[in-house]
Amino acid sequence: MFALTGPEVEGLLVEGVTSARNLQNFRFFTNHFETRTQGLDLVATWTPPRLGGRTTLGFLFNHTDTTVTRFDTAVLDALRVRELQEAIPGTRWNASVRHEVGRWRLLGRFSYYGEWFDSRDLYVYHGDSVFDLEAAYPVSDSTTLTVGGQNAFGNDPEANPIARAKGNRFSVQTPFGANGAFFYVRINYGWASGG
Repeated sequence: MFALTGPEVEGLLVEGVTSARNLQNFRFFTNHFETRTQGLDLVATWTPPRLGGRTTLGFLFNHTDTTVTRFDTAVLDALRVRELQEAIPGTRWNASVRHEVGRWRLLGRFSYYGEWFDSRDLYVYHGDSVFDLEAAYPVSDSTTLTVGGQNAFGNDPEANPIARAKGNRFSVQTPFGANGAFFYVRINYGWASGG
C-alpha cells in the first residue's frame, strides 16, 4: 500500500481522476517479484482386512518450500520477502481413522502443522497439533445427522511472546485458528430428482 503525495494527487486530477483528493492510500497488484515453489505431497490409505473392511487408516503429508527468486526492492523489503517464504508452515501432515460401528460412521484425525513466521510479531512460532472428532448417523435413507469437533481438545496455539506490545495474544497467522475448540451439529438431507 502506498500513500499518495500532493503532486501525485494533482497529477491524477489532471488526468481526469476526479476523486483523487479523497484517495489517501493506493493499492494495486504487481508482478514485481517471482517465486519458485517446490514440494512433496503424499497420500496413503489402508483398510486392514482383519477389521472386516469397516476401518480405514489414512495419512497425508505435505512439504512445501517457497523461495522468492527475484524482486524489486522498491516494492518488496526483506520483511515482506521473508513473509512470502515463511508465513505458512513448510510441513503439514495428518493421520486419521475412519470406522463404522453398526450404522455409525466415526472419524478421528490428528493434524500437525510445522513452524511459521509472523511478520507482525517478528517471531517464528513452533509447530503444533490439533485433534478433530466426528460421528455421523443416518436417521433415514435421505437424512444424516453429524456431530463433531474441530480442535476438539481446545489446544491453543503458542502464545505471542510480545503480546503486551502487539496486542494480540496469539499469532494472526496460526494455521488452525486461535479460537479454541469448535463444535458443530450438521444435518444432511438428499433427494433424488424425478426422471
